[in-house]
Amino acid sequence: MSILARYLVAQDGLSDFVGRAVSWLTLIMIGALVWEIAARYFLSAPTIWAHELSTMLYGAFCILAGSYTLRHQGHVRSEVIYGLMPPRMQALCDVIVFAITLVVLWVFFQMAVDFAATSWAAKEFSARSTWQPPIYPFKAVMPLAVGLLMLQVLAELIRAAMRMFGASDEGLAPRA
Repeated sequence: MSILARYLVAQDGLSDFVGRAVSWLTLIMIGALVWEIAARYFLSAPTIWAHELSTMLYGAFCILAGSYTLRHQGHVRSEVIYGLMPPRMQALCDVIVFAITLVVLWVFFQMAVDFAATSWAAKEFSARSTWQPPIYPFKAVMPLAVGLLMLQVLAELIRAAMRMFGASDEGLAPRA
C-alpha cells in the first residue's frame, strides 16, 4: 500500500473516530434538556445551566462533525452542472475547490488559535446567564475542529488530484 493510500485510510479512520465520539455529545445534550424539562414542569425549579450547556455542546458537536461529514460527502453540493461533467472535469473542479478551501481554512485556523488562546489567557466566562460557566474549553474546540477539517480536505484534495490524473480508485476512494 502506498504512502498516500495509507494516509487516506488513516485520515478517514480519524474522521470516523472523531465523528462517532462526538456523536455521544448528543446524549449529554439530551440529558441536560430532559433534566431541564423535568425540573421546570414537575419540580417547578428550572435550572440556570441546562439551556446554555446544551447550546455550547451543540456548537461543539456541529463544528467537530465537519470532518466526518466531509469524509462521507455529506456537505451540500450543487450538482446541476457538476453532474453533467466528465469524471476528470469533476476532479479538476474538486481540486480547485479543495485547494481554495485549504487556504481559507488555514486563515480560519490561525484566527481560531488566536481566539482560543485569548480566551484561555483570560480564563473567559460566559456572561449570557447567571450560571456563568467557563467558555474557554469550548472555544478551544474551534482550532481543533478546523485542523481536523483541514486534514480531511487534504485527503479529499489528494483523491481529486489522483482522479484528475487518471489514477486507480483502489485505496483512494472513501470507505463506506
